[in-house]
Amino acid sequence: MAPVNVSRSVAVVVLVSVAGLLAGCGDGAAPVASATPPPAVTVVPVTLQDFSRSQEFVGKTEAFHTVDIRARVTGYLIAEDFKEGEQIAKDSLLFKIDPAEFDAKVSAATAGVERAQAVFIEADAKLERTRVLAEKDTLTQANLDEAIAGQAKAKADVASAEADLATAKLNLGYTEIRSPIDGRVGRSAVDIGNLIGPDSGILATVIDLDPIRVGFSLAERQYLTVMGMIEAGDIPDLVPRIRLANGEVFSEDGTVAFADNQVDPSTGTVRVYIDFANPDRILVPGLFVNVILTSTEPTEQILIPQVAVQLNQSGAFVLVVDEDSKVELRQIVTGDRSGTDIVVLEGLTEGELIIIDGIQKVRPGGEVTAVAASTPAAGD
Repeated sequence: MAPVNVSRSVAVVVLVSVAGLLAGCGDGAAPVASATPPPAVTVVPVTLQDFSRSQEFVGKTEAFHTVDIRARVTGYLIAEDFKEGEQIAKDSLLFKIDPAEFDAKVSAATAGVERAQAVFIEADAKLERTRVLAEKDTLTQANLDEAIAGQAKAKADVASAEADLATAKLNLGYTEIRSPIDGRVGRSAVDIGNLIGPDSGILATVIDLDPIRVGFSLAERQYLTVMGMIEAGDIPDLVPRIRLANGEVFSEDGTVAFADNQVDPSTGTVRVYIDFANPDRILVPGLFVNVILTSTEPTEQILIPQVAVQLNQSGAFVLVVDEDSKVELRQIVTGDRSGTDIVVLEGLTEGELIIIDGIQKVRPGGEVTAVAASTPAAGD
């Protein structure tokens, strides 16, 4: 039997297998690589909207009217007629000092007046008798002068006694310590049974919370600019509002009360004060707020969502989708903010489409599938 050539047999098998594969490929269409679709992005059209220009400053609430309650006479505290933190009316009784000692002083002063009046009646009668006798030369001029002086002294003693009585009654009234204003009373600094007096310091504080005052600072340059506009009659009507720490805008508009009459040398600013109605007494002194001065004369401006704005070394930019669904990087100049939107001063025109979602999936020059936002993003 002739020897088999192994190498030749293997080569034949390989050739047959390759031929079979090629025959199979020829029977059908050649495979085509699937194309990746352009990424989908959410876009909004650029629109013109009415915009009221505004400026914001950091401010702080202050009490419109504050009264520190103090004792004007010394005595033992026997009553505290209020609840800490409650709203009280003017002339409400807050504290009461034991009046017994002061009642006694009023009684003593009353007796002193009566005694002085009796002495005056006697001195006045003596003067009349002395005058009659002096006219008859029964008494000398010296006797008459003495009687006149005695009556005058008695009259002065009546006035002094009456003043002592008035003082005693006044001090008795001071045993009842009342609020001189409507307002909210704070924490009591004393307890019943303690000896209190003018040296006891502040017993409690009453604050009038309606209206509430907000103070904020203007830099010297801003202050001079505003003053120049006022003098030229060119200042726009502004509506003062405040934004609270929780992001909410307070429901009441404010009224500019006054600007301080001097510059703070330590900060180089001028303090300006605005009053706000505070009927629910939500605002209390010491809160930090954002003061918003908004123009009442809106103008048409391009506003876009702030989420569309990115930053690079050249400044702010947005990604614009053109008519060919290609992405273009567009540098812009921004202005004031309005809620979640921002004014665009340069770089965009009305009707262009800008990307607000999916920015991370695209790059300039790339093709995208633009999907309109379900609701208008600007001006929400």
